[in-house]
Amino acid sequence: MRIDDDLPLMLWTARPDLSCDYVSPAWLAYTGFSLEQALGQGWSRALHPEDLARWLDACVRAFDAHEPFAIEYRLRRRDGDYRWMLDRAAPRRHGGTFIGYAGVCVDIDQAKRAQHELARSLERERRLRHAAEETSRAKEAFLAGVLNELRPPTRAMATWAGHLRERLSPAAEAGRALEAIERNARLQSRIIGSLLELSQPGQAAPRHGLEEPLLSGVRVLVVEDDAAARELLVRVLRVAGAETRAAASSREALEMLGSWRPDIVLSDLGMRGDEGYVLIRAMRSLPAERGGCVPAAALTVTTEPLARSRAAAAGYDAQLAKPVEPVALLATVARLVQPVSL
Repeated sequence: MRIDDDLPLMLWTARPDLSCDYVSPAWLAYTGFSLEQALGQGWSRALHPEDLARWLDACVRAFDAHEPFAIEYRLRRRDGDYRWMLDRAAPRRHGGTFIGYAGVCVDIDQAKRAQHELARSLERERRLRHAAEETSRAKEAFLAGVLNELRPPTRAMATWAGHLRERLSPAAEAGRALEAIERNARLQSRIIGSLLELSQPGQAAPRHGLEEPLLSGVRVLVVEDDAAARELLVRVLRVAGAETRAAASSREALEMLGSWRPDIVLSDLGMRGDEGYVLIRAMRSLPAERGGCVPAAALTVTTEPLARSRAAAAGYDAQLAKPVEPVALLATVARLVQPVSL
């Protein structure tokens, strides 16, 4: 009995001509081969046909160079299922003479399949991300096209409303109506300008007389514990000309209120521990000169009437559904800090 027979490993040895002269009982038990079937070149019938040429190429190169080698291939188990193996081998020498190779096979099928599944998942994710980016670019291009179509008539509306108003008495009812129309048209024009700038990152949107920043001079405090959502809100608001600060918790927000007076607060209601409600109740308990009367809008993922009623009862002046659309965000902030009425 060979000493190798006592080891629970799939061992093999081969002569310098690549013919197999030994396989361990563990290898035979795994493949279901008899010793006579495995010796010589018989072992090759257990390799997957697609892997045999690659295995032989690696072996021939290693045997010629008398160097160790390692190769992965599929080996047929006794039940007919092919499983991935890692085969490591090293040259054998006797008295300095090369007499062949000795190797060991390790079943790595589970790890190999997990690796393949991970690669497939990453490829699917890459394709989905690419599709999402393409969709996003298409939406941005469509939005830019629509906004560019809306801008000229909006400017014309404001211009002609102002022109007609100048011909009427300031006290006339028609004059007041035209003033409201002009004011709303200017507001819409500023919203369009800000959205165009957002839809064309890196390109400065052309500024016209009616398109000064929508929220120029407006101070906005954003309270959001999700960093990505917080960054997006701040970016939209800054493009619109607002001076913006951000907090990740109600505590940070209340500390900022002590040293910086915003014109409006935007707070996520989904923060841990009901912090969105904690913040608004704390704000509304402050005196007016310390921010107690600052308008506030709640950012929420739910549209249930009970949740909306609870937010309003807590002291929020408006609510925005998450994910927040830039149009809704800018319009809500503009409405709360500079109300426009017909």
